[in-house]
Amino acid sequence: MGPSQVVPSISPKTHPGPVIFSADPEISTIPPHVVTVNSLDEVKRIAGNPDSHYESGTLQQHHDIFEDWPTEKNEKSPSELEAHENQRIIAAEMGYIYGHSKHYESYKTIIEKHKYPARFAVFAAEDVCVDANNPLYIKSEGAYNFGTVTICQGGSIIFEANATMTVQLMIKSNATSCS
Repeated sequence: MGPSQVVPSISPKTHPGPVIFSADPEISTIPPHVVTVNSLDEVKRIAGNPDSHYESGTLQQHHDIFEDWPTEKNEKSPSELEAHENQRIIAAEMGYIYGHSKHYESYKTIIEKHKYPARFAVFAAEDVCVDANNPLYIKSEGAYNFGTVTICQGGSIIFEANATMTVQLMIKSNATSCS
């Protein structure tokens, strides 16, 4: 995503009413930038926590660690697995991306078989302000990167999808509206 695709400002002045971020350009207030990722390691590099943070002690492991995935099930489709196995695969993917990947290495093949390559919507804005009449809806899996987010009284950010949001500075304002 290049600098020209970063939205300078999102506020009631620039986008009155609710702001919707979605991979579907028909409903998204801001046009999505869709990227294709080919592997679990690529997602970890782009949006996850580096393993070096766990190895150095900067981060502590905070995801459940599961028993190793049986290699004989690596060729199974989701419909051939039991519900609890599919749930474990999803949890292992989150653990791989946001935890220390070594604990989920046995899941890598089945995760990549089920989900990759994958297309994700990516959004970036320098300044975002939300108030009671102008909420922000995140409706698609993806990465959301913001410089400053200001939340005025009654303002909200509503997540309707599993998403990663990175904010350089978040401000809780006593103001009742964005000015």
